[in-house]
Amino acid sequence: MTTTATDRRTFPGLSPTAFEHPIDRGALDALRRTPGLDILLKKLSSLGFERVVRLQLTADSLRLSPKQLGRIHGLMMEGCEVLDMKPPELYLYQSPIVDAQALGMDRFTIGLSSGLIDLLNEDQLRWAIARELGHIKSGHMLYRTMAKYLAVVGLISMRNLPIVNLLSQALLYAFYDWLRKSELTADRAASLVAQDSTVGVSALLKLAGGTVKEADPLNVEEFLKQADDYEDMDESLLNVLYKFEMTKFRTHPFPAMRAREVMRWHDSGAYRQILQGNYARMNDHTGVRNCSECGASVENASFRYCPECGRPVGE
Repeated sequence: MTTTATDRRTFPGLSPTAFEHPIDRGALDALRRTPGLDILLKKLSSLGFERVVRLQLTADSLRLSPKQLGRIHGLMMEGCEVLDMKPPELYLYQSPIVDAQALGMDRFTIGLSSGLIDLLNEDQLRWAIARELGHIKSGHMLYRTMAKYLAVVGLISMRNLPIVNLLSQALLYAFYDWLRKSELTADRAASLVAQDSTVGVSALLKLAGGTVKEADPLNVEEFLKQADDYEDMDESLLNVLYKFEMTKFRTHPFPAMRAREVMRWHDSGAYRQILQGNYARMNDHTGVRNCSECGASVENASFRYCPECGRPVGE
């Protein structure tokens, strides 16, 4: 049965280490060690894309609030209460493409497409918004915003710019590898908000092939079986090469794979421990530090690099 707002558990002082996927942490550390990343970050930051995006959202979309589509804004506020975090700004923009994204380094913003609102029911929409909150909570925003910068400029149009010399294949592969793995952490954060194993999986099923008009119920078991079938194809070396080509510049893992990870998380002892109130808290970590370069507070005890400026954080 779907959890209601009145009985949904909250997690005061929740640390992102409580739900961080281990492969997310490893991939992010590998990305931060990639040569040239700090120079690329400085260059992109100086171009002011974050201001451009905020101007675009303010001028050409709806800023949601209790007075503007308050039901949707309320779903975000529920997620913030569960994850114990400050609410970002929330915008709704007109697009048939089903999409949600978190942006910003100085000020955090979540954007939702009208296609997402039309496709998902209320519980699934809460889950989708909570995913973006999970990115913010986990300190992903520096590198995720960098990804949006690159998408706005376009790698093809950047070929005539000196900055392209920094975009080595190793950097790009490391960058997209982390982006995909960071989504698994965001899915876990959304699971903590939904507190119902069927919500995230049903949302992912719709994202893979759901329609607004199709009334027949979608089969979760058949969808999860696709993840097993996909992995079974690794027996062929040619298939492995095809998979690499298919995924190397994807920002998200395939939906069926994510759905299986969501189910595994729900069935894990770690998830149940959090629901029972046994989880890592911010004040549990005596290692909460301030970056010596930019002064930002680095609350995630597992981070060896500042999520705001990308520089190593002194112990």
